[in-house]
Amino acid sequence: MALVTLLFVMGFVLVAAGGVYVWLDMQVREANQGPGDSAAVSVIQQPDDTSVVDPALEKPDAQDILILGSDSREGEDEEYGRSDTLMIVHVDPAEDFVSVLSLPRDLRVRVPDYGMQKINAAFAFGGPALSIRTVQGITGLDLDHYINVDFEAFRSITSALGGVYIDVDRRYFYGGIDYENIDIQPGYQRLGGEQALDYVRFRHDNSGDFGRIERQQRFLQAAREQISKWDAALKIPELVQLIARNSSTDIKTAQALNLALWGLRLDRSRIKQVTLEADVQEIGGGSYVVATEEAVRAAARDLVTAPSPAPDQTGTTTPGNADGSDDSSTTSTTAAHTDLTGMTVNVFNGNGRSGEAAGAGAWLQSMGAVVGRVGDAKSHDNAQSSVLHPAARSGEAERVAEALGINRVREDNTGAVISVVLGADFALPPEFRPAATVDNIPDSRPWKEDAARASFPLMAPAFLPEGFEYRDSRLYEIQSDDGSFPALKVIFRVGREDQYLGVMETTFVDAPAAAPGEEVTQNGTVFTVVASGGRVERVWWKKDGVLYWVANALGYRLDRDALLDLAGSMISLP
Repeated sequence: MALVTLLFVMGFVLVAAGGVYVWLDMQVREANQGPGDSAAVSVIQQPDDTSVVDPALEKPDAQDILILGSDSREGEDEEYGRSDTLMIVHVDPAEDFVSVLSLPRDLRVRVPDYGMQKINAAFAFGGPALSIRTVQGITGLDLDHYINVDFEAFRSITSALGGVYIDVDRRYFYGGIDYENIDIQPGYQRLGGEQALDYVRFRHDNSGDFGRIERQQRFLQAAREQISKWDAALKIPELVQLIARNSSTDIKTAQALNLALWGLRLDRSRIKQVTLEADVQEIGGGSYVVATEEAVRAAARDLVTAPSPAPDQTGTTTPGNADGSDDSSTTSTTAAHTDLTGMTVNVFNGNGRSGEAAGAGAWLQSMGAVVGRVGDAKSHDNAQSSVLHPAARSGEAERVAEALGINRVREDNTGAVISVVLGADFALPPEFRPAATVDNIPDSRPWKEDAARASFPLMAPAFLPEGFEYRDSRLYEIQSDDGSFPALKVIFRVGREDQYLGVMETTFVDAPAAAPGEEVTQNGTVFTVVASGGRVERVWWKKDGVLYWVANALGYRLDRDALLDLAGSMISLP
């Protein structure tokens, strides 16, 4: 739905440029004659007593627009269907920013005349008018406009434009109900029509509505990045008729033109995504997203608050080494200084990463410990690090575990001294990390296998941020108007959450993902940080005819410094 909203205003610019403004105005006026339109306009113009407006949220020069994406389907009994997507877009030309608040479709709210319901039920009961009343009632906002679009508009327009390039963070698969069957492979690719709709609607995972919202926001950003590259001028009549046939709004043609022209000039740092604090609860046998009244009002206040000015960091040189020994990251492990004087500790490599046992031994020695044996564990397949101890030394073992950041401590009376077995989760501080090689990087085996099969040079991270683990990789071809380009997508998951960090590599060096941003130089390499509203989406760079980038999880789990640290740690594979 986000793309259709973006194209709704973009269409006005394209058509006006073509000199057919009168034709466009006629198309829009004829389209906005649906059964629920007059009621919706009445509510927008005259809020009723169920919509208590909060004066603190009123901004004289701003507009609040409710975007409804309806899921009505042929053969269903409901007059209106349900609002599959609800977004409030705050447009503030005076303070030069746009903010977006997505409301989960399963949010439990009070719907006027119907009591406590999921918010998408308001559309089913009373169309756009009741949705407007409901949103105004829970947020305290006095909505200025609405746009209602349906699935067919989204599907048709993305197809007509040839699709949107999206970095799909992992595989999306669901084989349930026919119209919800989904199978989208991971990796950077162009999604159009049905696949684009599948991507923004998917919610069959642990993230539910929250993941859906995150994907819709990423899709909107990608569409905005790419819209200037579309050859849309040749398709003006088809696009406008598609939009007009599948949407309705109270926004007039002249208003949309002004909005579109201003929005095109807006810097992406002035586009803000607002998050609603909520959780999922089972109530009366149904699953709801539940947020307190204060949480909803807090999100509304955040919506109308301009983002803080971003610091001017363009051209900044950030310290860092190609081997990953960058101590500037906010997520890199910092060497502990626990006093371990008098303790003897053995260190065994249980993760197969070359040099880590010696590095851990040096770290222990810096804290006063005496290092006994250093060598290999019985297996290199240990996921978790462990501290093993004889019964009489449990207290000392706890101190060693705390000093090394290890959570697993077990009694083991087969030895007389404390032993540390390093697992895949172990992280050395930068100053004790061995020089990165293909043999000691995390998950070296799959990286070596991909490098042997790839037709272009690969790079791999020398370390991973805490909590992220290797999940999968995919070698494939990116299809574009200029031909096909080999590519690699590598996926790292955060624990058991459906949040995934990604590494993308491709010879498609002119991909839209290489968007403008803050340029940071590390050791002769120029990294570009692409961010929106203070949240970093990716860091990209080019080397030897290959475009590389590290992509943040959908929930923006890493900050700017962490992503730069990860990008700076990448080493070339033979």
